[in-house]
Amino acid sequence: MTSSISITFQFVDLNKSSDRDWAKEKISATGEKSFHQINGERLSTHDLLNALNAFDNENESSDLSIDQLEQITGGVGLPEALVSSTILMAMVAGASGMFVNSVGAVGDSQSQDLINTTIHSNIESVRHQLTNHNYNEATGMYNPQVESGAIGEDFVQSLNLIDANPERSGIQTNLQIGNENIIRTIEADGNGITVTYRHGGNDVQSTSMVAPASGWLS
Repeated sequence: MTSSISITFQFVDLNKSSDRDWAKEKISATGEKSFHQINGERLSTHDLLNALNAFDNENESSDLSIDQLEQITGGVGLPEALVSSTILMAMVAGASGMFVNSVGAVGDSQSQDLINTTIHSNIESVRHQLTNHNYNEATGMYNPQVESGAIGEDFVQSLNLIDANPERSGIQTNLQIGNENIIRTIEADGNGITVTYRHGGNDVQSTSMVAPASGWLS
């Protein structure tokens, strides 16, 4: 009694429609069969069917799940996973950074608005004081007590301010606004004054005023 075994090897290129048809035929045929990838690894019938179905549906627009991608491609590799995780973390970190920067910008804006409002209010206060300097309410007239060119100095001295930095010209005082410190300098300028405000080491506002009393000088 003689027995024989017939083994047939067939190279299949799934890019070709004819080879895909052959593979489908062999899957449905009876008998022992085994499919392998080009690298020698065994390919299950289930995975081969998924690959064939992917070619059949290549003109259809559909999203594949992670499980489907794993079945077709052999799984998501570590490099791909690391890249995806890095991109996700970068997106989250970027979004968080934008949120933090946005909150910080709002805080800085509110602080700056408060500083500007305080400076403008102080300027009007000084202007009011200078306007009333040497003014006689009873007569409604000004009565300057100094010569021309000295009203500014006379006004600064009348404020009785304590100079925070005698080494610099003018009279410097500190205006505290919350945690912020503004340095105000009032300096005589002939018959007027110059008021300068510094914050963070920089001049943020400067204005000059002329005393109304200068118009009453003889």
